Amino acid sequence: MAERPNDAVPETVPPADRRIAALRQVAQDKHEQAVQRAEAGIRRLVKEGMEINFRAVARAAGVSLDFLYAHTDLRKRIETLRGQQRTENQSPPQAPSADDGTVIHTLTEALRRERTTHRERVQELEQRLAAAHGEILRLQRVIQSHSPRP
Repeated sequence: MAERPNDAVPETVPPADRRIAALRQVAQDKHEQAVQRAEAGIRRLVKEGMEINFRAVARAAGVSLDFLYAHTDLRKRIETLRGQQRTENQSPPQAPSADDGTVIHTLTEALRRERTTHRERVQELEQRLAAAHGEILRLQRVIQSHSPRP
């Protein structure tokens, strides 16, 4: 069993400091477990050939969207995998042919696909904006908790 930092704390350290060290260790362990769950969720989605996006990973891993957006490495990995899936799934655009009478149909389908792509991108940006707002609020609380009180 690995020795935890608070296990090595000498008895001369005040109990409050030992509790703080223990709480920090628990928080760090919880964070590491969430990262491991997120990585396992990503691997499972890839293995099963499922769509990779923030919501799918959050659901598969049992973590929040904010956690995924705030964790830089996970966010980059999800964005990369999602981009790879999009390029794999996109078929090369077909040039409309006037001879078979489907020009309007082809253009309509292309427009529909483009609209869907734009809607997904807007939704993603809205989610990222919400995560950024959440991070701003969290940082404001941290600043307030560290500022001297009158």
